[in-house]
Amino acid sequence: MSDAFGFDNGLSARWHAAVEAHKAHAAAEWPREAVGLIDAAGAYHACRNIADDPVRTFEIADADLAAVDGGRPAAVLHSHTSEPEPETGRTIPPHDCPSEIDMRTQIDMAVPWGITLCIETGASDPFWFGDQVPRPPLYGRTFRHGVDDCYAFIRDWHREAASILIPDFSRGLDWWEDVEGEPRQDLYAQGFEVAGFARVHRPDGPLPGDVFLCSVRSPVMNHGGVYIGNGLIGHHLMHQLSLRQPASIWRPKLGFLVRHRDLPDDWRP
Repeated sequence: MSDAFGFDNGLSARWHAAVEAHKAHAAAEWPREAVGLIDAAGAYHACRNIADDPVRTFEIADADLAAVDGGRPAAVLHSHTSEPEPETGRTIPPHDCPSEIDMRTQIDMAVPWGITLCIETGASDPFWFGDQVPRPPLYGRTFRHGVDDCYAFIRDWHREAASILIPDFSRGLDWWEDVEGEPRQDLYAQGFEVAGFARVHRPDGPLPGDVFLCSVRSPVMNHGGVYIGNGLIGHHLMHQLSLRQPASIWRPKLGFLVRHRDLPDDWRP
């Protein structure tokens, strides 16, 4: 499989031999998820997947993790795999974004993670994620949930424009959808204060740096972006490239505005 991901952050080239070894490992393990570690010298170490359901997730044996740089590898690689649907025989394609537990564990480990997409005929080059991974340009980036999405845009805008670091939060795909037997998630409403933001009221219109929160075909607020001035917002909508747009387009959808506590009202880009 060839790599269809647009942004080259350099890690696949840096660890080329390890990436190729992982792709071979992933193909050999299919339909099970494969996992391996890259050590400080750039060598790949294939690990055992001891998860109870190795087709849908992975777990590294403690001994395998401890054997590589004392449990602090330079990077982690694992595969998401396709699988046949038992009822219909239809092939379910691999998820092309990190799972919530992928994100949570990557944040805890604080090293780059790469995910390959593996089908019966082979594995793709990985996409990489984590705060240790070089970021694509703010505008024109492709969408990938949990990696390059609306919250990632808000985080990156604050870092690039105002040198403000905002924590990342693990989030599952379509977290705003109702799941039977589970409480509804409302991550933006529940998390903006934890991320350092406070709600603001702007009778005369937003100020540069204000963040808008809204809902898009959702019962809760599931989208956000930044007012960048001159009547424009920057944001990243699912299935689209990140871009600048007139704020007036999104005004009818506005839930409310928030602003980071470290960004004074008189700040200008």
